[in-house]
Amino acid sequence: MNDDGTVTLVGNYYSRTCSGPVVIPDRVLYQGTFHNVTAIRNAFYGNNNITAVTFGKNIRNIDEYSFYSCEGLTGTLAIPEGVTNIGKFAFGDCHGLTGVSIPKSLTSVGEYAFYDCEGLTAVYITDLAAWCRLRFHSFRDNPLCFAHHLYLNGTEVQNLEIPDDVTYISDYAFYECPNLLSMSTGDGVDTIGDRAFWDCTNLKTITLGKNVKDIKNDAFYNCVGLTDIYSYIMEPFTTYAFTDVSFYEVVTLHVPKGTTDKYKRHYPWYWCTIVEDLVTTEPGDVNGDGTVNVTDITTLVNMILGVVPKDETRADVDGDGKVNVSDVTALINLILGIS
Repeated sequence: MNDDGTVTLVGNYYSRTCSGPVVIPDRVLYQGTFHNVTAIRNAFYGNNNITAVTFGKNIRNIDEYSFYSCEGLTGTLAIPEGVTNIGKFAFGDCHGLTGVSIPKSLTSVGEYAFYDCEGLTAVYITDLAAWCRLRFHSFRDNPLCFAHHLYLNGTEVQNLEIPDDVTYISDYAFYECPNLLSMSTGDGVDTIGDRAFWDCTNLKTITLGKNVKDIKNDAFYNCVGLTDIYSYIMEPFTTYAFTDVSFYEVVTLHVPKGTTDKYKRHYPWYWCTIVEDLVTTEPGDVNGDGTVNVTDITTLVNMILGVVPKDETRADVDGDGKVNVSDVTALINLILGIS
């Protein structure tokens, strides 16, 4: 019994000797009162005779060693919605598991939680943003370390588009996903974690949004299939995300207009072939040089006068669907910081 009136299922003679499929109840009756079963800890350690487990709807924590070395567990393990934590070694040495279903409620996975689960071939998720935020202590805690295949709503993730509400791609999030072909962060992500895409050997293209400010060490280590990086980062920085420099010379780095010199001042970007062919959509950046200043006013006036072709995507500063003098006023106010 816990202080809050809930129950934690812990190991005893019966849990260590039971066999067949196991059902964890939603609640138990004790002294005339029902109590919710919210946690499991060290309950079925070393029980090789259980073949499946169904979790009650009130489980929130599958804590340390709960199913450690339960080699009779087979098939896909369904972690129910509501579980927020999986403790260390919780499913370690469960060699018979072939898949694991991860709920969007899960926020952390403990050390060696899926240690040596060599039978895993698939990880199933329903919420990509939740997966990107999931905290792993090391790459060994991520079931992808063994499974290598991540499925979102039943379809294997190959062309990955990070949702806009994700700001941080967690450490080891897509560790060893050999079928991942492309990755795009959009403009929401500001940080890509350690070894986030380690050994994604068939990853060919990476698109980095303008708000990326940090790419942690070895984030793209051994991504030997990489051919193109599309970087909208206006102020590039040094990163040791790509520690295999041998393939940089065959990677084309696509950057916004006017930023080549900046990229050439930072490792590892200067190893790549740099091409200025990206169009930025910064409000007020009429000439597409990555900054908003008086030169954009000149370009805008020339567009209105017909001196240069109109680019309505850039020139319609006030968003009224027209390119005229009101856009000049809006642009001046933008430069001066007047709302």
